[in-house]
Amino acid sequence: MNNLGKSKLGWAVVMLVVLGSVIAGLAWVVPDAMSGINAALEPGVSLKSSAKYAFVLTLMVLGFFAVVAGDGLLGEIQYILPAFLIFFVFNWLLIAWVF
Repeated sequence: MNNLGKSKLGWAVVMLVVLGSVIAGLAWVVPDAMSGINAALEPGVSLKSSAKYAFVLTLMVLGFFAVVAGDGLLGEIQYILPAFLIFFVFNWLLIAWVF
């Protein structure tokens, strides 16, 4: 066998060992990771509870936006009211889904 064939064979053996090590490591880690993922997907905060958190979060964020917008609260009210409703619904459903 020439020198180039030995080099390719050596790299093939190294790649097989690395691939085998990765597969063995995944087989060892994945069951523990799946139990953590399963626990994270269990129901936590209900829609009723998440509405309270979303309301407070939305008030704080949009109040901050109104203060730093430059025109003040009254100059931005026509944009804040529809944004409040959309942002509240988004936060409400997201908090219920994530937590």
